[in-house]
Amino acid sequence: MTRPTLSILFGALLLGAVFATPTVDAFIDSESSTGVTMDFGPTLGDLTASSVRIACRRAEPGVIVIGLADASGAPLRRCLLACPAETDGAGTLEILDLEPATRYLYTVDGASNDAWWFETRPVPDETCRIVFGSCADEKPGSSTVWRRIEADSPSALVLLGDTPYIDTTDLARQRSRYREFGRVPAFAELVGHTPLYSTWDDHDFGRNDTDGNLKGKENSRQAVMEHRPNPGFGEAGEGIFTSFRQGPVEVFLLDARWFARTEGEGNDPTLLGRRQWAWLERSLAASTAPFRILACGMVFNGSVRPFKTDCWGAYPREYERLVDLIGRVGDEGVVLVSGDVHWSRVMRHDTGARLGHDLMEFVTSPIHEKLIAAANPPHRGLVFSVGEINSFLEIDAAVEDGTASMSLRIRNASGDDLHTTRFERKTGDP
Repeated sequence: MTRPTLSILFGALLLGAVFATPTVDAFIDSESSTGVTMDFGPTLGDLTASSVRIACRRAEPGVIVIGLADASGAPLRRCLLACPAETDGAGTLEILDLEPATRYLYTVDGASNDAWWFETRPVPDETCRIVFGSCADEKPGSSTVWRRIEADSPSALVLLGDTPYIDTTDLARQRSRYREFGRVPAFAELVGHTPLYSTWDDHDFGRNDTDGNLKGKENSRQAVMEHRPNPGFGEAGEGIFTSFRQGPVEVFLLDARWFARTEGEGNDPTLLGRRQWAWLERSLAASTAPFRILACGMVFNGSVRPFKTDCWGAYPREYERLVDLIGRVGDEGVVLVSGDVHWSRVMRHDTGARLGHDLMEFVTSPIHEKLIAAANPPHRGLVFSVGEINSFLEIDAAVEDGTASMSLRIRNASGDDLHTTRFERKTGDP
């Protein structure tokens, strides 16, 4: 048969990089498929107007065949995904040269599933619905959230950590926990066609309330890279910070664990680290998005339960650097999103004198059923607070007639909106 000449990326996720050989040898005939051999995935990852990432894992190292078809099911390409022993059979395929605003179906080793599809971003890209959540497990309560998110038809899902709970840096355990979490039917269905973006918090980093001095943290990073098809994973083999844009929103996923307390003086320890600070300043300065979301698992304030040491409030000079940075390269379109504390809150940061406006923070937690009442202490900027199990944050944003709007809703598994905040900006604003 005649092989198509469309370009693809053929490779495996190995130590944080996708190794590519964009040749026609990456196309194979349908007869080569031998049946589904994967035991994790497929998980849809970074999705743009012209590309997509898909993560899978074989039960044994080898090759997975991913087929691409149009919305009618007509075959377009067949791609080989190498899943080597070095990554315990896990791999991430990036497919390039896709058409914008186009629905594609895909198969895995010849098998199809109604959940295995995606639609590339449009050009121009003017709307999005991005869901944020933290603190989830494999129990039925978390699945009620996955099903609600599915019903809401989001354009992206962002997990802010403790997703899953692992509490060790042992590589075998790290890997097995991501797979157990990923096999939950409601979650697997959702991420089969919804782009997933992730950062970590303490329990998936390796231990409760820990920092970057944790031994074995490189194993935790390896497991993230194998199972979460982010756009990138930090820089120079350190951290997992990254960013992506949909519609008028750019999301900056911060890593508040890898570098924490690994640099700086005793009374001024780092949280983000020099490398991540430099990346954030460059990236914020280069962003043209009307709205910029700075998101991490760790809350950006110090109003936490007694004796809790992992929050931005425990790094006061780092918090001041963040406000200064926003003043230099940010604007009124910056919003903070966090999780972790098993309580949902909306807080106004007193930055008016320095920025000309108050920063707003939206804390969303938990997806599961475990609440911590002590995580609701007083705060003079508190706008809203609720202890709501099975909850998440949903952001809708759009550009219309020269105005960008963004609504942030704390929402529960029943579909109730518990709180809504709306922002508007002229798209010509700096």
